Amino acid sequence: MSLRLQINLLIAALLAIFVAVVFAFDVVSTRNSVREEIQASNVVAAQLMSNFNWTDSANDRLALVNYLSHLGRVRATEISLRDDSGGIVYRSPPSTYKAGRDAPDWYAGLVTPDPIRQEFHLPAGDLVIEANASRAVLDGWDDALFLFGFGIVIAVLGNLFVFWFVGRATRPFRLIAKGLKAMQSGAYETRLPVFGTAEAAAIASAFNQMAKSIQENLDARRDALAANIRLEHSRELALTIQNRVEEERRQIARELHDETGQSVTAIRSLALSLVQRLRGGDAQAHDSAQLIADTAAQLYASMHDLIPRLRPVALDNLGLAAALEEQIGEWRRQHPHVEFGLTLGALPEDLGESYGLAAFRIVQEAATNALRHGRPHRVDIDARADRHTLALEIRDDGAGLPDDWQRPGHFGIRGMRERARMLGGEVRLENIVGGGVRVDATLPLN
Repeated sequence: MSLRLQINLLIAALLAIFVAVVFAFDVVSTRNSVREEIQASNVVAAQLMSNFNWTDSANDRLALVNYLSHLGRVRATEISLRDDSGGIVYRSPPSTYKAGRDAPDWYAGLVTPDPIRQEFHLPAGDLVIEANASRAVLDGWDDALFLFGFGIVIAVLGNLFVFWFVGRATRPFRLIAKGLKAMQSGAYETRLPVFGTAEAAAIASAFNQMAKSIQENLDARRDALAANIRLEHSRELALTIQNRVEEERRQIARELHDETGQSVTAIRSLALSLVQRLRGGDAQAHDSAQLIADTAAQLYASMHDLIPRLRPVALDNLGLAAALEEQIGEWRRQHPHVEFGLTLGALPEDLGESYGLAAFRIVQEAATNALRHGRPHRVDIDARADRHTLALEIRDDGAGLPDDWQRPGHFGIRGMRERARMLGGEVRLENIVGGGVRVDATLPLN
C-alpha cells in the first residue's frame, strides 16, 4: 500500500470519526432542545387551561369544547377531553407542520425524552394534556440529515484535496524511488532535480552525492582494470623479453663453452708448443709465444667465470639445488673471507624452467647485493617448497638496507620483485635487528 493511499485512508478515518462525534453532539443537543420544547409547550397548555372559567353548570363541557376548538393545536402538545365513560369528546387537530413525514424510529428513540402527561378531572370530563415531540424530533432529523450531508461533502472534498496535496507532496519521493530503481539497473549517471521541500531536497542531495561517488568509483575501477590489463600485458611482454634474453644468454654461454672455449684452448696449446720449440732459440719469439699462451689462459679463465653468470649450466642439467650449490662454491672462491650457508629443503624434481630460473636469479641478486653493499661476514640461503609454494630466504649480517633503499633507482631490488610478480609471487626485504638484511621470496607453484 502506497504512502499516499495510507494518508488518505487516515484522513478519511479521522473525518469519519469527526462526523460521528458531531452527530453524537447533535443528538444530545436535539434531545435537550426537544425536552425544553415539550416542557414549555406543556406548561403553556396547562396555563391556557387554567385561564378557563370553570362553573358547575351542565354547559361546562360544551363551553370547554368550544374553548379548545378556538384554542386549536398547541405545538408539541396533544389535548384530549373524555367523558365519564372514557369516550373522546375532543382531540387536538393534527399538526400541519411537515405533515406526512416522521423521523425514523431509531432516531426518535435517541432524541425523544421521557413522556410528559397531565390529567385534570373536571366536572365536564377528564382533560389530558400529553407531550407530542414528533415535529421537534423531525426538525432535529432534518438538521441531522443536513449536517450529515454537509459532512459527507466536506469529507469527499477534503479527501480529494488531501489526495491531490499528498500526491504533490510525495512526488519527489516517487522520483527518488524511480532514481533508485534506475541506479539498481545500472544507470549510475542518474541525478535527481532540486526539490522545494527541505526533506526531499536533503534526500536528493545525498542521492546525487552517492550516485556521483559510485560513478567516480566505477570510473576509477575501470581505469584501474585497464591499468591492470596494461600492466599484465607489460609483464607478459617483459616475461617474453626476459625469456628471450635468457635464451640468448644460454646460446652465448653454449657458444663460449663449446666453440670459443675450444678455440682459446687451441690457441693456448699452439702457443705452448711454440714456447717449447723456441726454448734456447730466439728469445724474443719465445717471450711472444709465452705471452700468447698466458693471454689465452687468462682469456679462458675470464670466459670460464663469465659462462655461469650468463647461464648456470648446472641449472639446465641438474636443477635448482645443484645450481645453488655450484654458485655457493663460486662465491666461496671469490670471497674467501665470507662464510656461506646453504639449507635445501624438499624441492620438486621438475620445478620448471621459469620457476627455477627466477628462484636462482633472486638468490643470486640478493646475495650479490649483500656482498657488494653490506660487507657481511656470513650469508645464509634457505630454499624449500611444498605442494603450493616455493619459499626462499637470504640472510646476511652486514650493514643492512640504507634509509633510502625504497627510492627509485635500485634496479636489482626491482628486478627481484618483477621476477616474482610475473609468476604471481612477491619479494619482501627488511633489516634484521642487530644488523643485516633478510630477503623473503614466495613463488606460488600453480
